[in-house]
Amino acid sequence: MAAVSLVDDAPRLPRLPVVDLARGVAIVAMVIYHSAFDLSADGLIATDVVSDLNWKIFARLIAGTFLLLVGVGLVLATRNGLDRRAYLRRLALIAGGAALVTIGTWWFDRSTFVFFGILHEIAVSSVLALPFLLLPSWLVTLAAAATIAAPWFLASPVFDWWPLWWVGLTADPPVTVDYVPVLPWFGIVLIGIIAGRLVVRYAATLAALRPTDPISRWLMRAGRWSLAIYLIHQPLIVGALYLVTTLFPPGEAFLRDRFVGQCSTACATAGDRSPGACAALCGCMFDGLYGTDLYTMRSTEEMTADQQSRWDALMDRCRAPSSPGG
Repeated sequence: MAAVSLVDDAPRLPRLPVVDLARGVAIVAMVIYHSAFDLSADGLIATDVVSDLNWKIFARLIAGTFLLLVGVGLVLATRNGLDRRAYLRRLALIAGGAALVTIGTWWFDRSTFVFFGILHEIAVSSVLALPFLLLPSWLVTLAAAATIAAPWFLASPVFDWWPLWWVGLTADPPVTVDYVPVLPWFGIVLIGIIAGRLVVRYAATLAALRPTDPISRWLMRAGRWSLAIYLIHQPLIVGALYLVTTLFPPGEAFLRDRFVGQCSTACATAGDRSPGACAALCGCMFDGLYGTDLYTMRSTEEMTADQQSRWDALMDRCRAPSSPGG
């Protein structure tokens, strides 16, 4: 496969519904994941979405699909030459959306705000990928492999400095609700360039694939408006869940089971207590925290000196009955 030309020397391609369909499926999957994430964070489901392996895989598949489609989209968009105005307009929209996400999450929770999430990665990758559109496919493939493998070989404490977190080579990943650094994720965009060249090669066949059922048409429409959906879906989900939890708050028994389950998992990971001792410790912690101002605290860093003192006293009291090893 030859490199994509950035000059207007290729026949124009029709819009490919299958690409919109793929993007629509990805955006719906993302809404499902974020809904589950918020339900978990609000204590409305027992599953801890953040630590559950299946949900982790699901989230990475979604991010990978979006980035793969970025590469495909760049190939299709530059097939007839680089339209600078259209390219810069799209880049500005994505960068602006990324800035809105950073500002919004900073306002909501500064300890886990999104400083380099999926939109940030798409914006940066859209620039970094331009030279690769001119390279032969074998060289793009090598670059993709090297990019994906880089964090496993080049990660270093040197990159633990926060201005370098976006690179993806930190030895101590930052705490944030959405972290999609350049390495290794830019490699998926490069794979998307290879996939995009295959799409161009078989464009006539793909253009004939035009699903007409209502669900497919709806997904294709969602795919064309994926950025807008991305930006508005989280505020809508959070608002809906706030309304539901205000009108129908979860019962104490449910909250206790969820708290003890998550706490026991963390306790068992520490390895110095038996499962029974962990359950007793966590049950004691819930009983002491529930109904107090400490229960809503996300971390000890948010606590005042008085709250920290009460937290420490509760920890000492709950630990007292059990010795290490249970």
